[in-house]
Amino acid sequence: MDNIHFTDEAITGLVVQSLLMMIIPIVLLIVWKVKTHEKILPVIVGAVTWLLFAIILKLAPSYFLLQHDNPAARTISGNIWYTMIAAGVLAGVFEETGRFIAFKTVLKKYENRRSSISYGIGHGGFESIYIGFQMLSMAFLGAAINMGMGAQITAGADEATITAMTAQLTPMSILTFGECLLGVFERIPSIAAHIAFSVLVFAAARSRKHLYLYPLAIVLHALTDFSIVFYQAGLVPMWAIEIIIAGFAAVIVYFASRVYRRLGD
Repeated sequence: MDNIHFTDEAITGLVVQSLLMMIIPIVLLIVWKVKTHEKILPVIVGAVTWLLFAIILKLAPSYFLLQHDNPAARTISGNIWYTMIAAGVLAGVFEETGRFIAFKTVLKKYENRRSSISYGIGHGGFESIYIGFQMLSMAFLGAAINMGMGAQITAGADEATITAMTAQLTPMSILTFGECLLGVFERIPSIAAHIAFSVLVFAAARSRKHLYLYPLAIVLHALTDFSIVFYQAGLVPMWAIEIIIAGFAAVIVYFASRVYRRLGD
């Protein structure tokens, strides 16, 4: 860790990135609330569902398939394409299933189509805030390393853990301000996609004729997450992936908007 030094630009960029990632969903929620006067429960349920299904419940299968020492994990983790397919499918299955269960249980009595948007703001917004806190933690960690506290941070850690931390922090330490802002831009189509997925799954939960939208949301979610593999494989630059994801999100939002209009009030 002693050979890592975070540039001032990287630390500043990470702080600005984290703050914007937290501010954007809050502003979106305020605007939506003022405009529609919708109840706050769907927003809260969306946030809690994301934390429960995207982080907590997904942890065990993700560890088994991607990190545990078993034949399946070794095969998957040894190939970037397999890794991203597995990660995308896990995200799609767990998050969209979480949405479906939420609309079928806690939000069963919320029949108004606007509840799907409120839920989506909570689901996608909390993800943005969560990642924002992670970026802020990285900024503080970088500042601590620059102050010579690397030894204290890694005290008691084994060599493999220190190597993994170094590999994660090294690219973060040289981020440019523009790259950090690109991370903020990525949150906008991501939140929009989460709202769109929420509309699709809401429709599936409310009507049998729309039930096909639930598995469709899983597939679309998995494909959206999988697209990052083209950057990780070195085939395209990050800015190109962000444009691809934004375009994909726009198509999903357009499709979801057509479903939304057919739902009625």
